[in-house]
Amino acid sequence: MSASPGFSNNLKNRRSLIVDSNNEKLPPVDRFTKLVGDKACWLFLSAAAIACYEVFMDSAFRAPTIWVHDLTIMMCSTAFLLGGSYAAQRRQHIRITVIYDLMPKNVRLFCDKLTLLLALFYLVLLSYIATEQAIESIRLVERSGRAWDFPMPMVIRTAFSLGCLLFTAQVLAHLYDLLRGRKPPAVDQIPT
Repeated sequence: MSASPGFSNNLKNRRSLIVDSNNEKLPPVDRFTKLVGDKACWLFLSAAAIACYEVFMDSAFRAPTIWVHDLTIMMCSTAFLLGGSYAAQRRQHIRITVIYDLMPKNVRLFCDKLTLLLALFYLVLLSYIATEQAIESIRLVERSGRAWDFPMPMVIRTAFSLGCLLFTAQVLAHLYDLLRGRKPPAVDQIPT
């Protein structure tokens, strides 16, 4: 039984184009952030599988590993560091809107702009510092100093730098959209 041509074309279009609720192509930053987030989430599943392997090896064969703990820490922290921009792209960061919802539309718009400007300022500084530390860590090939002595700090610092840079780009894209007057899609209308 094969799929109809319309189904396969629709599937190809869905993969190649990420669209918002108005059937407009999402900006490049949103597309890239979504791609990174979709790939980074697999690090959690991989870390869980590796942890299960560790439990099995220890329980069944009394042969614990020295590398699983470090690797799961590295994989989960990398996924978390890259996930901040993904949550921002989907507009799913925690918000406390009790007062915000009571404000007039123009005051809410001002608050949105101010929030994004402050976030941008913070993220630019954080990105600068994180990138400096990542470059130094790569230069030194910084290692954990634990039994496995894997270059986990180098990987995590690099992921932190990349996560900060991506988050900065995402906030900048949101600010650009807000200044252009483009209304952000509702959370339930963002493609998954």
